[in-house]
Amino acid sequence: MVQDEDVDSKKILYRARLLVEEERYDVALQELEATELEGEKQRQDVAYLRGWCYTQRNQWEDAFLVLFPLLQHTDVEQLGASTSQEREHQALAYLLLGLVAVNLAHYEDASHHLTFCLKVLHDRRVHLPVVRIRARYSLALTCVMRGLYATAVQQYDEALRQCRYYHIENEIPHIYYGLCDVYQCKGEYVQAYEAGCMALALYDAADDQYMLARMHNMLGHVCFRQENYPVAAEHYTRSLEMAVRLNGPTMEMLNCAALAELSLAEERLVEARKYCQLALRAMAQTPDVHMRGRVYHVIGKVAYVDACRADEASRQEQFSACVQWYEKAQACLGETQAYMDTAEVYHEWANVLESMGHIAEAIECWRKGYELLHKAKE
Repeated sequence: MVQDEDVDSKKILYRARLLVEEERYDVALQELEATELEGEKQRQDVAYLRGWCYTQRNQWEDAFLVLFPLLQHTDVEQLGASTSQEREHQALAYLLLGLVAVNLAHYEDASHHLTFCLKVLHDRRVHLPVVRIRARYSLALTCVMRGLYATAVQQYDEALRQCRYYHIENEIPHIYYGLCDVYQCKGEYVQAYEAGCMALALYDAADDQYMLARMHNMLGHVCFRQENYPVAAEHYTRSLEMAVRLNGPTMEMLNCAALAELSLAEERLVEARKYCQLALRAMAQTPDVHMRGRVYHVIGKVAYVDACRADEASRQEQFSACVQWYEKAQACLGETQAYMDTAEVYHEWANVLESMGHIAEAIECWRKGYELLHKAKE
């Protein structure tokens, strides 16, 4: 019964999304306002679509009212929400749409919103420096999620230049955080670690515990890619401790998954399984489908190694259990526009199917992964 309700909720959201894309905003709002909300994730999705409709109808105050509550770490006054200028309200509304879309892992949507925000700022000569800077580095993040790493670096560098030009210091650590991420994706680990340490020092000076936890997790990933496992473990453990203290289940879940992957790399399979269970326990408290998908992906990796080491009698059964984790990862990521992550899941899922002798299904997974990689870079 719960599953049927979940399907019905998704159908309502898909229909509302289609109405928005058809520019039938009045009808979309009627449907959204009549929707019975059944959880935090659906509440966020409905609020985002309502904010999109209000923005398209130039109902700025209504847009701000539904979008701002979805951005926990956003300073309203600093963005210029108190302005009375129509063009400034337009730029701000598109920035908020973009930021909310990023938080919901709608990266393709976010790219469109943020690009339009920057266009309004430029064409209508709107002077909102913080909006300009945040739009720029948030657009860089959407490029990272689509595998457009060179473009992302350019966007981050431009945001950094604008911070220095306008003397806006408090946005600089977020840009270094992003540079750490993109350099890691490019395999440039020395630059990634330098940028990450710069961000870490700035977050520490500002006593931003939330971002300190995220930054330690990111630095852990950089060290993991360099196979510097002891230092990676230190960063992950520090981040996990902070996440527990801050009651941040998403960060807690991600660190447990990271420690599981680290344990797997060090061939400590028992510990890897333990951290997978801890990640699943934390997962029950977070609606973040993108991060849940990433965690299911890691659990699938651990399950695959388990299956490969199993005896002949139980190996196929364990491979089947492994496939179920990849199916869960894909189900979560399928609700997002995180095409690069989803393509990676399909690639590894295909390897599992190949190990099971299911060649036709493996080829289908590889095909889907290839299509997503192509779509990511369109």
